[in-house]
Amino acid sequence: MTKAALTLYMYGLYLVTGVGLPFLLIPHFTLGLFGMSAGDDMWIRFVGILAGTIGGFYIAAVLTRNEPVYSWSVPARYLSAAFMAVMVLFGKVGLALLLFSALDAFTASLTWLAIRADTDAVAAV
Repeated sequence: MTKAALTLYMYGLYLVTGVGLPFLLIPHFTLGLFGMSAGDDMWIRFVGILAGTIGGFYIAAVLTRNEPVYSWSVPARYLSAAFMAVMVLFGKVGLALLLFSALDAFTASLTWLAIRADTDAVAAV
């Protein structure tokens, strides 16, 4: 498995197990950890199923070696991180969302660096 594939695989696992399942199955507890409320809890369950599905697609892309998805995921994750940060900046959500924003930006950067390292390794051969 390439470095880029490993970063995307780990991010997919995070989306499925760290975001998707907790938001789907125990939304009040999960959001309570970050000082947030689930409200009527249906919206957060939708977020959970969407995050889990996207994570599953990332894992499938790695398992099928669909390498273009690796690079496509990078700007998408930066956009997601920026959106969350802007929502915090405008006071629409609490500061806790910056944790998710930072994690998306950090993992996107890891994937981007891994893609470059994998490309450099192939070029050196």
